[in-house]
Amino acid sequence: MGSWARYDQSSEGPSFPPSAHSGDVTPYSRYPLQDTFYNWLVYSHIVVALVYFPLYVWQLFAPRGTKNHVVRGRAMKWVAFLMVGGGVALQVRHSFFSNPEVFKEHPAVFRLPFAQAFISAFGSCTVASSLHLYLMGVKEKTRKASRGGLIFWFLFIGTVASLCITANAYFYMINQLLALPAWSSYHWEVLWEMCVIGSVFPVYDGSNLYALCVWLYTGSLNFVEHHVMNAAWVGSVTMAAILLFTAHDAHWFWPHPGLGMFARAAVQLLPQFAFLLPHFPRIFRYLLAAPSYKDASVSGADGIVAPLHGEADPDRMLH
Repeated sequence: MGSWARYDQSSEGPSFPPSAHSGDVTPYSRYPLQDTFYNWLVYSHIVVALVYFPLYVWQLFAPRGTKNHVVRGRAMKWVAFLMVGGGVALQVRHSFFSNPEVFKEHPAVFRLPFAQAFISAFGSCTVASSLHLYLMGVKEKTRKASRGGLIFWFLFIGTVASLCITANAYFYMINQLLALPAWSSYHWEVLWEMCVIGSVFPVYDGSNLYALCVWLYTGSLNFVEHHVMNAAWVGSVTMAAILLFTAHDAHWFWPHPGLGMFARAAVQLLPQFAFLLPHFPRIFRYLLAAPSYKDASVSGADGIVAPLHGEADPDRMLH
């Protein structure tokens, strides 16, 4: 059983020399630069990410529910839209319009058809979780989505679409795994790697779809807990992008030709476990209690009753 790396991809090749200290690759992912539009998408995405990630960490550890927390959250919403929107544009340009010849000297982590399927799934999950985080609302009545309203159905359709895109990615990955000899190449290993990494996408989207369905059925939603859950999901997918290129590096962190499959998996999974495990008990409580929110809200618990679109607000609106 072999273990291959980004710069040593199989016994038949290709095998690449150490990545040059030159300006012809992106600074972190080490992807080859292309035309002006592509390069602009790359560097603008990096700049926005360097703004967003520190804001997210600050928001994560700062006191929650305060006026400053709300102000930072609103600023992050617009930065997130720039980051996610730019990331989607970069994914389309890179995966669907790159010439495979540009990767002859500087290999990408994913072959282009693989990137078309998997990075689209990553992007759709990121978009869906971000929309739930920033559009649903938390406390202010005027900023909350309404059950059955435009934002509700926008989130519902977007979440279902994201699950479909993830299903397509797994269809591609499983077909490729079955068609190739086991442990035969870096491509085969990365397919397995991403099957594991991407397994959270249907969990994140599925939990949001479940919450929306229960809200539609019971008429109640705990906006605060829904916000907290999606803050965890967005943090996880943001980390995933950073950890992916960290694990597949052979320039800044790891010696050429790069890490093997199990080391790459450890670099990506261990920080995720450390980040998510403290959040899981609260998220599980939220999801398990979701069907009882309507009854709980009537008796004075923390559920928040939201009207159907066009209905009058109920008298018992709990905050």
